[in-house]
Amino acid sequence: MKFEVTLPIDGFKDEKEFIYKKVDDFFSTITAVKSEKEIRLMNFGALKKVTFTLPDEFMKKLEITNFDDISIYYIFVLQGTNTENSLNTFSPIILNNKSFKMGQIHLDSSILGLELFDQLLPKF
Repeated sequence: MKFEVTLPIDGFKDEKEFIYKKVDDFFSTITAVKSEKEIRLMNFGALKKVTFTLPDEFMKKLEITNFDDISIYYIFVLQGTNTENSLNTFSPIILNNKSFKMGQIHLDSSILGLELFDQLLPKF
């Protein structure tokens, strides 16, 4: 499925469209139409859920009228070993599966009560 970018994706400011592909129940990919670069995504529900509110302007740009129409994903970065993999938990990608619009939102960890989140993770 092709999605129009209505709010920019970090590192892909010139990309206007991405192709979405589901890999399995946990992982998906989006591929930039212009540069053909791929981003790996992990389903938002695969980990402990974080509750947040989408700003009205964000909802308007993605044409979100029903939360059942959206999918939320973490950007998943594969490294050499599993212990080196990373997940961008505070800047999820949101897809509106009805309007085929997408964007990235940047969450404030202190508003979510998770300002100490990085300190809780083991260091390798």
